[in-house]
Amino acid sequence: GEDNVLRALNLGDSVCLVLRDGAVAARTREIIHFFDCPYQLGDDSPDRPKDGTTLQAEIFPGDIIVAGSDGVFDNLSDADVCDIVGSFGPKAKATQIAKKIVDRSRVVSLDTNAVTPYSTVARGRSGYDQYKSGRGGKVDDISCIVVKAS
Repeated sequence: GEDNVLRALNLGDSVCLVLRDGAVAARTREIIHFFDCPYQLGDDSPDRPKDGTTLQAEIFPGDIIVAGSDGVFDNLSDADVCDIVGSFGPKAKATQIAKKIVDRSRVVSLDTNAVTPYSTVARGRSGYDQYKSGRGGKVDDISCIVVKAS
C-alpha cells in the first residue's frame, strides 16, 4: 500500500519474514492445532481465514520480505534465511534470492544428518523415530516468494 505497511494474514505453518539490515525485523506467527497439525483451509477443515494470525509491519526501502511454505521453514531457520539473503548484493533480483532459498531448502530436506527446526522439535516425540537423534531434513512442498522494498 501507499502507507508502507505490510499487512499479512497467516493460517498454518507457512511464514512471512521482514528482513532489515541482515536481521529479522518482523515475523508471522505459525498457528497449529498441535505439533505437525497446522491450521489449513479445505472442504473437510473447520479452519477459516478468521482463525489466522495477522502481522502489520512498517516497511522501509531495502527491506526484504520472504514468504515461504513449511517446506522452507521446517528445513531452514530464520538465521539460515538471513544468511542466504545476505549472500546477495543489493542489485540481486528477488527471483534469484527465492530460487536460492528453495534450492537450499530442497538440499536440506533430503539430508538425514541436517539439524533442522523440524528435527529439533520432532526429537523424542512418539511416532517420530526417524528424528530421535534430532537430525534430519523434512521432505515437503517448498515454495517461496521474495519481495524487495524500494
